[in-house]
Amino acid sequence: MLIKRNPFASPRPGNEVLHGVYLLGTRRVNFYAVTERKAVTLVDCGFDGHRRYLAAWLEQTGRRQSDIEAVILTHGHADHVGFAERLRRKGIPVYLHDADAAFAQSSRGRLPPQRLRRRMWRLAALGLLGEAAADGVFVQPLLKSVNRLVCGSPLDVPGRPVPLLVGAHSAGSVVFHLPDRAALLTGDALMTRDPMFCGHDRPIVFAEHTANNAATVSALRNLTPYADDALLPGHGEPWAFAGGVGRAAQQAKIAA
Repeated sequence: MLIKRNPFASPRPGNEVLHGVYLLGTRRVNFYAVTERKAVTLVDCGFDGHRRYLAAWLEQTGRRQSDIEAVILTHGHADHVGFAERLRRKGIPVYLHDADAAFAQSSRGRLPPQRLRRRMWRLAALGLLGEAAADGVFVQPLLKSVNRLVCGSPLDVPGRPVPLLVGAHSAGSVVFHLPDRAALLTGDALMTRDPMFCGHDRPIVFAEHTANNAATVSALRNLTPYADDALLPGHGEPWAFAGGVGRAAQQAKIAA
């Protein structure tokens, strides 16, 4: 399948990074497909235009859109909500924590984050803005409704992910634990690359509002029970080895 090129983006090849877990999206923005045989749970949805990467992966793996049984969102920011509303219209349930639901359902959710707006003059920031704009961030469909996430209990969707509220990067920021794969999908609660100012790769955290950055670092203690798990972040390369979460949490710094 021919994928239309975004000149600001470097697409992921859709590789399997852990058993039954595939990394999609671009070098700046990750989303994941968690599979059980043919059935799929999508974790986040990148930007709206990233649906072409999903379409290519479905074709590559011999699947159809009807094999997607659920979309689970780590939080309500535009680079994670992406094309979720398009799938919801097809009857696929979309799960998001209550604390981020109103934001994701509002046009405010399409605006560049505070940290990016304060540094738009930087060349690296322009790269992310270019990718976002070319992939439709300012016109992507707003979520009309979401299914509530009940934290601490496995979701009855492929992979049986367990949502856990971190509430640091944003008020409704969650991580998803995959117990049978010893992996933690962390969204933006713990990243291995700064998507706004790509330089060298390193574990980082930052909050939706810079005043909450210190709390975001403190919230990493909530990940301590999963220190031995592989780390699958919303931005940056997966640390798909035992202990990835613990190592990254120890090394994480507040992004400048």
